[in-house]
Amino acid sequence: MSIDLHCHSHFSDGSLAPAELVLRAVEQGVSQLAITDHDSVAGLAQAQQTIVSQQLPLRLVSGVEISCRWHRFDIHIVGLNIDPQQPTLLTLLAQQQQARQQRIAAMLEKLARRGMDVSTYLQNLSGVATRKHIADALVAAGHIDQPQQAFKRYIGAGKSAYQAADWCTIDSAISAIHAAGGVAVLAHPHAYQLSNKWLRRLLLQGKSWQLDAIEVAISQQSPGQREALQRFALEYDYYASAGSDFHNPNGWRELGKNLCLPADCVPIWQHWAA
Repeated sequence: MSIDLHCHSHFSDGSLAPAELVLRAVEQGVSQLAITDHDSVAGLAQAQQTIVSQQLPLRLVSGVEISCRWHRFDIHIVGLNIDPQQPTLLTLLAQQQQARQQRIAAMLEKLARRGMDVSTYLQNLSGVATRKHIADALVAAGHIDQPQQAFKRYIGAGKSAYQAADWCTIDSAISAIHAAGGVAVLAHPHAYQLSNKWLRRLLLQGKSWQLDAIEVAISQQSPGQREALQRFALEYDYYASAGSDFHNPNGWRELGKNLCLPADCVPIWQHWAA
């Protein structure tokens, strides 16, 4: 049995419904699963209802992934074992979703000015709109062949239709997670293309923000990356988390796969193990 504390449903940029996610997790031998949609807790109730109604051998860890701005970098903080109805957290998530909507609207407008109006493709989403949805819309409209081309040509940082978002600060995200009774985790530390100097600066400043953990075991990472994150967790005295960052059944990232923590790391799930 494995533990996977980072995945997404169709309430953000995943392709599966929460009910489908928990069923797939059981099929993959996962014993604890955190659904961590971007700035949204909308899918948690459906997931828990499915677990209860079908008596699945799975523990759902209530989660969320909050987008933050730190210097010139977009950084993601995962909240685990949260109370999804806690008012402080819900207020922050509402602000985040408003920022996200404004960002997506600005990017859609920029694309429309270039003859690529794909706004109608985003009208019936299950949850919050993301750049992934814009990329999928550009494919559906025939403007590009693969979603990755959207980021390389139009909506990646520095490209013609890109729009930065007014995300919250890392410390405000951590404070909201703690107010909801949860623990705060730095998601996929190597995904931000930070130099070693900047990553160390982030991890050191995280101590003053009361960051609890960093993701050490991630499905798509090299052994060297996992070893480096292991060293950082020990050096800066952080708990270690594990998450696939699963979005869809494409075979590249599977729920619960390749998520073993190094033996000397202290698992974040000790916080709620009972």
